[in-house]
Amino acid sequence: MKPGFALDKRTLLVSVPLCLALCALVNLAGYLLDCRYVSIPAAIAQADDYEVRSRLLMEAMDKVGVCEPEDAALVWASGLDMRNAALQYAVMDAQLKAEYARQLEETSPNWVTGMSSPWIESYSIEKIKRPGRDSRIIRLVFSTASSTGADSYYLATLTIVRNDRFWRISKIEADEGLYPYMGFRPE
Repeated sequence: MKPGFALDKRTLLVSVPLCLALCALVNLAGYLLDCRYVSIPAAIAQADDYEVRSRLLMEAMDKVGVCEPEDAALVWASGLDMRNAALQYAVMDAQLKAEYARQLEETSPNWVTGMSSPWIESYSIEKIKRPGRDSRIIRLVFSTASSTGADSYYLATLTIVRNDRFWRISKIEADEGLYPYMGFRPE
């Protein structure tokens, strides 16, 4: 007989019911002691609920927007400041949203971006160019700080276009040091 674990009929006949009994006992003890226990079917149903909710919220973002190009830049910047990818996502055009959501799956699946330190201390619009009636190029400056004081300054340049009645970001160029705050690496 080879060393190691061998699974035969007798082992299965004993281990499967034993495992089921142990799970039932743990759940019963959790219920009787008023402790939290995990119900697999309930957990799956809840995950499905969250998936549907997320999909509906993301679809709703296509129906809302900002009416001024500067507001698109400021909403996006506040998303970096608040570490909130949903705010950043809300003011992007469809193509950028798709790429952003794809990258967030890897970098920040909970859609919390940035870091606790250094944090975004302030941001402002530094320059606005108007290459056309329905487009703007807005440069923002971000300053970061930590518990020891001022840290770094970063620039981001947003190309913002009118998309139906809303202004949306179609392109982001940023200093590499700003990428962790964005949860995104622009291509």
